[in-house]
Amino acid sequence: LLARARQSSAEALTELRELVRGIHPPVLAERGLGDAVRALALRLPVATEVNVSLPGRAEAPVESAAYFAVSEVLANAVKHSGADRIWVDVHHAEGRLRITVTDNGRGGAVAGAGSGLAGVERRLGTFDGVLAVSSPAGGPTLVTVEIPCASS
Repeated sequence: LLARARQSSAEALTELRELVRGIHPPVLAERGLGDAVRALALRLPVATEVNVSLPGRAEAPVESAAYFAVSEVLANAVKHSGADRIWVDVHHAEGRLRITVTDNGRGGAVAGAGSGLAGVERRLGTFDGVLAVSSPAGGPTLVTVEIPCASS
C-alpha cells in the first residue's frame, strides 16, 4: 500500500511538473520574454520577423501574461489570417511593455466574446494592460498589447 502511494505521488508530481512547464515555458523563465517570443516564432509555419528591444526584464507574472498574449495572437494569425508574413515588435518604454503583432493576411479579426482575443484581454486586464486590434477587411491586421510595468 505504501509503495502504491509513493508511486502515485511520483506520477502526480511528474504530471504537475509537465503542466507547469506548459504554463511557464523554461525559455521564458531562463532567458526572458524576448527569447521566448523568438522561440515561438521559430515554430510557426509562417515567415515571422521578431524585433526585441528590452532594457531588462519585467516581473515574472507580467512576462508570462505577455508571452501567452503573443502566443494566442500568433496562433490566431496562423489559423485564420491567411498571412504569409508576420512581424512582431517587443519593446519597453515609458513604463510600458508594448508588443505589436502585424500580419499581411485578410483582416477581419475582432476581440469579441468567444474569440481567443477576448481571453487575452481579460488576462491583460489583471495587470491594467490593454489589447487593441486593427483589422480591416482585406488586411493587414495589427494587434497591440500594452502592459504598464517596470523593467529591471
